[in-house]
Amino acid sequence: MRPDDLRIPCLLAGLLLAGSLAAQSVDEHAGHGHATGAQRGETTAPADTPLLPEGMTLDDVLDYAANPPPENFPHAVPDDHVYRFTFVEQLEYRLAEDDSSDHLGWEAQGWVGGDLHRFWWKSEGEAGFEGSDSGDSETDFLYARLVSPFWSVQAGLQYANEWGGADYEDRWSAVVALQGIAPYRFELDSSLYVSEDGDVTLGGEAEYDLRITQRLVLQPRAAMGFSAQDIERRGLGSGVTDLEIDLRLRYEFRRELAPYVFARYDTLLGETGDIARAAGEDRERWYYGAGVRFAF
Repeated sequence: MRPDDLRIPCLLAGLLLAGSLAAQSVDEHAGHGHATGAQRGETTAPADTPLLPEGMTLDDVLDYAANPPPENFPHAVPDDHVYRFTFVEQLEYRLAEDDSSDHLGWEAQGWVGGDLHRFWWKSEGEAGFEGSDSGDSETDFLYARLVSPFWSVQAGLQYANEWGGADYEDRWSAVVALQGIAPYRFELDSSLYVSEDGDVTLGGEAEYDLRITQRLVLQPRAAMGFSAQDIERRGLGSGVTDLEIDLRLRYEFRRELAPYVFARYDTLLGETGDIARAAGEDRERWYYGAGVRFAF
């Protein structure tokens, strides 16, 4: 082989040897630099690591965060505000279908307090205007405690009175109630009463708002009463005592103001109905009329 034929292989071999030596030099230099950094104890912190306050160590910061806030520190959530609300759900003139007297009826409630604890009051009744002056009313004075986002437990006293001509009767009762909104927005209210004479009665009602339009609302309502024993002076027999079924159609000029028309079916049931029949009274009655509901 001629010397000229060995030039190219020798040149390629020299290039490969030079590249290998250069790569080895770079690796040794990198390894030496890494070892030197480790020997110095240097660490690289993440870019998003928060800085400590000046003059404080991490332990100081953690101890400070574990302490309660200062006395003058504002509350994050102002949950101690006192609110007031009054809702007159029924204020209506009731026309009786039979020969009984027409009368004014009402049902209202309201409360004063915060998110969890409230003083709650409820009032309902009716007063006749034709013939002899007669009527009845019931007013509850309650402490209410919110137990879930839509339900409150209530306890307190009720003052009830009935009058007709020269006769007048009143009574006090202890009350335990549960009030709230069930799934599908059914509004429920049930109360257990124990009178000063030891009589035990229970009342419950349910209502639902069916929106025909944004302002026109149809509201069916049902209320039922129960008695644990015969209460002769009140004309009540044990068991189911009465049932009321209402249907109201209202137009909301505003959410706080709405006139309405209504129809009501009122019937006495069970032994209470038998007592009424024996006394010559009607067990069933229909009422019609108009009214207004408002809130403030």
